[in-house]
Amino acid sequence: MTTGTVFAFRKMSFQDILSGLWFSVNSVKGKSALQLSRELGCQYKTAWVLLMKMREAISTRRVRMMLEGEIHIDGKYAGGHIKQKNRKEDRIDRRRAEYQNFKRLTILTLREKSLRGRGDEQTLTRVVRSEDPNEAWQMVRKHVRKGSKIHADEHFSYDDLEGLQELRRVNHSKEYQTEGGINTNHVESFFSRVQRSYIGIHHRFSVKYFDWYAAELAWREDNRRVDNGMLLWGMLYKALSRPTSRNLCGYWQGIMPPDLVWEGGENPDQ
Repeated sequence: MTTGTVFAFRKMSFQDILSGLWFSVNSVKGKSALQLSRELGCQYKTAWVLLMKMREAISTRRVRMMLEGEIHIDGKYAGGHIKQKNRKEDRIDRRRAEYQNFKRLTILTLREKSLRGRGDEQTLTRVVRSEDPNEAWQMVRKHVRKGSKIHADEHFSYDDLEGLQELRRVNHSKEYQTEGGINTNHVESFFSRVQRSYIGIHHRFSVKYFDWYAAELAWREDNRRVDNGMLLWGMLYKALSRPTSRNLCGYWQGIMPPDLVWEGGENPDQ
């Protein structure tokens, strides 16, 4: 039944897999592998691989995702926290490039605002090294329909989007919203979900798999009004329609993928 899917070569019973997926969709801000291992009575490694296979399957929905209408774009830095020194004179400015530890990544996000108020918007994420004009331009070119309106803040990475779509800006150093109503609040609301998941559930995101975590949270945000039963069937459909994972099959035997950080080139999900 699971041959040729992400659950191929499984040792868990199919009933336990369904239970694991159910526990996952029932958690609003995501599910940690440690918690799932306790609920299923299995090893941490088993729960971790199950959740990561689910995240990998969900992330593939981005391949053909096309956004339109009013779209908010922004980037959120997360991960790679370094505790500052006790004495003020010993501290350094971690915002400067020369003091980066290269573990703090950016979730570059496009979020479509539903003009119908039905909560049917789409959220597209890519994890990149930093907010960069090339990644932003490529992302909008591939996933935004012509005639859309882009809302962005004052960051220079979004200057070149003017040639692709109608671009509207808000300077966050002066205001959160212009007098004309231009803002990026819709994408900021998604970032609040990411922050709550980071602090309350996972406590840290692996640099290697950060992209899959972000894609899962975007899926949860887009389906926040869908009941748990439909979420379960949707998650199961994606998992069973996805071929055997090249990234996770044999993971604990040493078969590991490279860091899933998008460089603005070919689509990593293809």
